[in-house]
Amino acid sequence: MKIWPLFALMSIIGSCTNSGVKKGGSAQDRTDSTAIADYYAKAMLSADSSAFYKAKAEEVTLENGSVKCLATNLFLKGKNFLYSGQLDSVDAIANKGLRMQFQPEDSGFRGKFYNLKGNVAGYRRNLYASLEYYVKAQKIFESIDDYNSLAGIYNNIANNYFSLKDYRTALEYASKAYKLLHKVQEDRIKTNILSTYAIALNKTEQPQKALFIEAKADSIASATNDVLAKLAATIGYAEIYKMSEQFDKAETYYAKCIALSKKTGIKHFELISKVGLLSIYEEKHNFQQIIDNADSLLLLAQELNNLDVLQSSKRIIGRAYAQKGEFKRGFDYLNQSYDLYSTTAGIENQKNINELRVKYESEKKGKKILEQRYQLAKQQAELGKRQTIIITLSLLVMLGALVVFFRRRLVKSKQALLILQMERKLNESVQKGEETERKRLAFEIHDGIAATLTGISYKLTNDTTDKEEIIQLLKGLQEDSRKIAHNLMPVDFDKTGLVDTIKAFCGRMSTPTTEIIVLDHTEGLVLNNARSHLIYRTVQELIGNALKYAQCNSIFVKFELVNTILRIEVEDDGLGIAQADIDSGLNSLKERVAALQGRLAIHSQEQGTSVEILVEL
Repeated sequence: MKIWPLFALMSIIGSCTNSGVKKGGSAQDRTDSTAIADYYAKAMLSADSSAFYKAKAEEVTLENGSVKCLATNLFLKGKNFLYSGQLDSVDAIANKGLRMQFQPEDSGFRGKFYNLKGNVAGYRRNLYASLEYYVKAQKIFESIDDYNSLAGIYNNIANNYFSLKDYRTALEYASKAYKLLHKVQEDRIKTNILSTYAIALNKTEQPQKALFIEAKADSIASATNDVLAKLAATIGYAEIYKMSEQFDKAETYYAKCIALSKKTGIKHFELISKVGLLSIYEEKHNFQQIIDNADSLLLLAQELNNLDVLQSSKRIIGRAYAQKGEFKRGFDYLNQSYDLYSTTAGIENQKNINELRVKYESEKKGKKILEQRYQLAKQQAELGKRQTIIITLSLLVMLGALVVFFRRRLVKSKQALLILQMERKLNESVQKGEETERKRLAFEIHDGIAATLTGISYKLTNDTTDKEEIIQLLKGLQEDSRKIAHNLMPVDFDKTGLVDTIKAFCGRMSTPTTEIIVLDHTEGLVLNNARSHLIYRTVQELIGNALKYAQCNSIFVKFELVNTILRIEVEDDGLGIAQADIDSGLNSLKERVAALQGRLAIHSQEQGTSVEILVEL
């Protein structure tokens, strides 16, 4: 069963939940905005007193009257509608908020209202529209350095990619949110970022690391005693255990989540937990338990106006009735599921409906068989007339195929000649690149190892030199020699593969102060040795430059294969490169990319450099 509803919910509670943006305006505005947020938090956690606290928030808003307080109240009201499934009201509030005129210090509210529109589009399964709104919010938060909200937006985008089943990209954005965790102020948002990151790790077959991260989320939630954070951590555990097929543990956590949801009146988590349990019952072939829990789940989904849950749940319930032999009820539920989401109903769902329709209408088969025999006789009578046309068309197709065959042979011959010429140029570039690499390493030996040896020689002639100091110099010399030796070794790309070789190189070059992370989205990549050597040396040079000059804390290396384009990106968070140096320098890099017949783009600012290389395969 799809996990989309879980991530749609986590998008709502896990991102941009803080009431304000960067501090601005009067002290009274900030105080009143905080009070409004507190009232809405109490309204959400106290179902019986919800109306009272919302009225208090409205009272503070009207009394203050500032744009900041009005926007805070409007945004939180939109979130409240989102919890109750009133999507049209949320969309209207977001549009109203985007029409407001904000001072520069309050411009982050526009990002928050775009975030609301992204939530609504996500709930309505308009995932690409949802991504567009999140990207607009991202740009606003980046422009005002609101890393707290930016982390939440990254988290939302990761959740959308989960819905699209693009787990690698989901992990990429979840990692971005995780890297901003130290700048996130609210423990609730921290918990959701950690839970999303944990589930992304689990989806990409890293279950042990996923459980470790989820334990951190649970620890924060328990320490702060925040109910929403605890709910997110609990359901995160449930989803991880469900995906790992540890169904007993998953059921335990879903049950805990349902109990906590009922206690606090937050029905969204109760709904998602019941959906999770339903999918587990199906995996365990416990069809009677699915039927026993069907009514309460469907009533709750209708109350919250969650059509996606209604559609997917009715599909499971229909299959359960079919397994129990109640084909009429099974057909009814599957047909309702199909009607709810007919535009995107999967082939598998339609197949189930058709199978049940055949079983349910089995008594009508006799009549249908007679009709089919009549149609068959009629078709056979017309078959003779069509045979002549078919034979004629077949001859024409064969003639056309011969023309196409010889034409393709001619084109392939020309292409083979072009490939030979390109490979000759590539080999020349590889040789030139290797010569450049040898020169660079010669300078490293002269300026590094030779200089260190001179220093050691001088210290040995000095009687006062500390022995431990010489030992440390020798250890450093040993490490430098090892790295240079590794870089000089020839690479057999037929055995290791380009990306694996680069991963190994990055592992060697990573230091306690600078982490090098490689992301690989190149399943099915095939390159010859010459191109692999050029790309390897290019990435090696970029990483070497970043380590030597950028003073960075992390380096990201990403390989992505899109159709016939290989996209390589090397990004660091250190010191940038002056535009003059980009225009006049980096000649060996530019020559290698030209030899690959690729395109090079370098973007640099004060806080990092990004180099993108596009190679047509």
